[in-house]
This record gives sequence, structure tokens and C-alpha cells, in this order.
Amino acid sequence: MSRDNRLYAAWVIALIATLGSLYFSNILGFKPCVLCWYQRIAMYPLAVILGIGALRGDLNARVYALPLAGVGAVIALIQNLEDWGLIPVLKACTADATTVACDIPWPLWGGGALAGLNTILTIPVLSMTAFILIIGLLSWRRNRSI
Repeated sequence: MSRDNRLYAAWVIALIATLGSLYFSNILGFKPCVLCWYQRIAMYPLAVILGIGALRGDLNARVYALPLAGVGAVIALIQNLEDWGLIPVLKACTADATTVACDIPWPLWGGGALAGLNTILTIPVLSMTAFILIIGLLSWRRNRSI
């Protein structure tokens, strides 16, 4: 068994993203759209897989985690491209009685000095950032010991 801090860091990021998404939906009452659910489907297992891999020192956890992180990053990118107006919003992500359309920014940071962050640090941007960080940490070349 070998300890790798990058695996721990990837796990912490996945855990924070998982807990954050649960906080946004269950405490703040934000209802996730279809693309948000797909990102959750990719992120939630990462918190488990990377946690077990980190605690056991099993670097092979990357084999299972990288595809999930890749799929999640692509879905997050699509959602961000919609939010930025670069591609049309999917019909599945238009507003209905239970969700808000993906192109409406969530008021994450309240008013005052942090209000300007609402247009930059949206939930899809946070999700994409988490997936990209996880991919980077898991893809970083490791020195092989003899």
C-alpha cells in the first residue's frame, strides 16, 4: 500500500461537492434539473470510490474514478455552455413546476460585496471546477518506486 495525497485531495473535493449539492437542494431548496442530476450521478460515487481508495492506499481506484469524473465534466461543460448562451438550453432543462431553468443563475452568495460572484460562481461552474480538479489530481503522473 502506498499513500498518495492527490488521491486524498480528490476524495475531499468529491466529498465537498457531494455535501454541497445536498446542502443546495435539501437545505436551501434549490431543485436540480436533469443535467444537475446526471452530474450528481457521476459525483456521488466518486466520494465513495475515492474515499475507499484513499483510505486503503489503492491507486487503482483511479481506473474507476476517472471515467465518472470525465462524464461529469462533460455534462457540467454542456450545462455551462447553456448558461453562457453558447448552445441552446435542452428541453429537459427548461423550467417546470419543480425546477428552475438552467440558464437562471442561482443566488448562491447573497447580496453585498459577494453579489458579483453570482454571475461567475454558479452551481454548474462549481461542479465543473470540482470535476476538472479531480481529473487533474487523478491524472497527474506518479513516480513509480522500484
